[in-house]
Formats: sequence, C-alpha cells, structure tokens
Amino acid sequence: MVIFNGLGFLVAVITFGSCLLANYLLDKQFGEGYYSSNLWAIGSALVIGGLISSTIGFLLKQRTDRFVIDEQTGERLVINLSKHSFFFIPMHWAGIVIALLGIGATIADIFINLE
Repeated sequence: MVIFNGLGFLVAVITFGSCLLANYLLDKQFGEGYYSSNLWAIGSALVIGGLISSTIGFLLKQRTDRFVIDEQTGERLVINLSKHSFFFIPMHWAGIVIALLGIGATIADIFINLE
C-alpha cells in the first residue's frame, strides 16, 4: 500500500527529523527525559516540522508539468511534477495539519500545567 505520492514522504521524514533533533537537543541541555516529559517540547517540534514540510510542499506545488513525446507512437504525454501527497493529503496541507496538532499539544500542556 502506497501512502505517499511524489515527494510526499518528505512530510514524515522532516517531521520525524525535527522531533528527533528537538529530543536530542533538549535532553542534552536539560537532562535525560526532558523532551518526553514536556508536551510543549513535542508540540513545538511538530510545529517546526509541519511548517518546514508545508513550505517545501508549497514550493514543490509551483513546479510545472512536463510534456514528453513518445518516440514510437508520437503520442504526447504529460508528466505531473506538482502533485505530492502524504496519506492522500496534499503535502502543503499535511504540513499545516501537523503544525496545528503541534499547536494543540502546546496549548494542552499549558492547561495541564495550570492545574
């Protein structure tokens, strides 16, 4: 089962990379387990990964189609270079969804810590 189209897999790679980097940096600075025990840190990493993914998605969306002529049949084919999706969601929107989930996690952490 294919869950991405074009370069849509970059959404997962970029988001995972931002979470991994935040985990490493925060645990190194504040001690082992800091990242996993603070929901705001996870939310912030998701926001950063989502925004980077969305930006790259919008840049890739601007690419134009490529027209190719088949030498044997003379038929003109169109290669779509602007369609990139992750779980059937366009890459630029998938990044925004991940960023919104990160904002929600950060806000939830604020309300959890108020109690």
